[in-house]
Amino acid sequence: MKMERLYRPVASRLAALLVLSMVTMTCGLLEAQGEGRGPNGEDLRFINFTSIKIEAAGKGKNSYTIEIKAKANPLPLGTKVDFLLTCRSQTIKTFTEAVPGNKRIDADFVVKNVHPGPDKYMFRTVINLKKQTSAVRKEIEKNPKLFPPAGNPWTEFHFENQFKIGSPEEIAASVAEMRNWFISRYTELAKLDGKISAEVKGIEAGTSTEYLDSSGAFEEKKWRMWFDKKVVDRLIEFQAEIKKSFVDPKFTAHRLVLAHLSELTNSVAWRAIDKSADLYRSQKLKPVTTDVKPDKLEIQVRSSRRRVPRKSDLRRLLDKINSLLGIGGQEGS
Repeated sequence: MKMERLYRPVASRLAALLVLSMVTMTCGLLEAQGEGRGPNGEDLRFINFTSIKIEAAGKGKNSYTIEIKAKANPLPLGTKVDFLLTCRSQTIKTFTEAVPGNKRIDADFVVKNVHPGPDKYMFRTVINLKKQTSAVRKEIEKNPKLFPPAGNPWTEFHFENQFKIGSPEEIAASVAEMRNWFISRYTELAKLDGKISAEVKGIEAGTSTEYLDSSGAFEEKKWRMWFDKKVVDRLIEFQAEIKKSFVDPKFTAHRLVLAHLSELTNSVAWRAIDKSADLYRSQKLKPVTTDVKPDKLEIQVRSSRRRVPRKSDLRRLLDKINSLLGIGGQEGS
């Protein structure tokens, strides 16, 4: 009973602290969205978009002009506002505008290498005290109700003003291009995985004669020529291509699909060297080092860290990729 009485106050205090922290976090998020900033506690945003228009920039393929019009009534004259163009929470480019005397921001932002797609873009606006002139900084610091110091840099997410880039025709063409790119690569991976299994089984059964000498014995040199050049080197090329694609603007909205494709490629790589090592063992040979601890080939797989990936693991990854690409009647996000 004594222990129970001692425990209750401690538990109560912990619960109270937890609730208080949750309320504080919630209030901070609400203030960041412009709620409660007004003189009487009403909603008040720093930036209110009145118009966002997208047009081809005429400076080459995948270049667009984003024409924005916005009201900035609560902000002091000369306040520097960062407009972060984002897609799927990733920052594409940042533009900076100063609030003019009429508190109306009218700007044209030119973006290059932005590929049309079904995903929506939006702006996140940020006011950073460090970037302001001394005069603007003084005006901001005089109004802690509007600019709570703990909120610096003051950020607003404009979910209600999301937009797409590109015409319907451009978006459809881009979607088809991306789907074909991913399909061609995972199809080649599937064929490669199947080819390795078939060759190993054929050697063990004595039917794959191209890797056997005249007496029917396994010829390691011939196997290494095929496996190292046609399998390992190709998988290394795949992995390098995927890494490069992660920083390609064309894949901005497809980085999650790339992550699954990378996982699929590494899974096929792990399965490949494991089958080659098993082949050596079946021939009473010691597996070569590169089949046990590969040098350039990556085999780290998050979904199967403790075991060699199975075909069912490959199918699950393939299902995730197809879902995100909208293949098979189910479009992901």
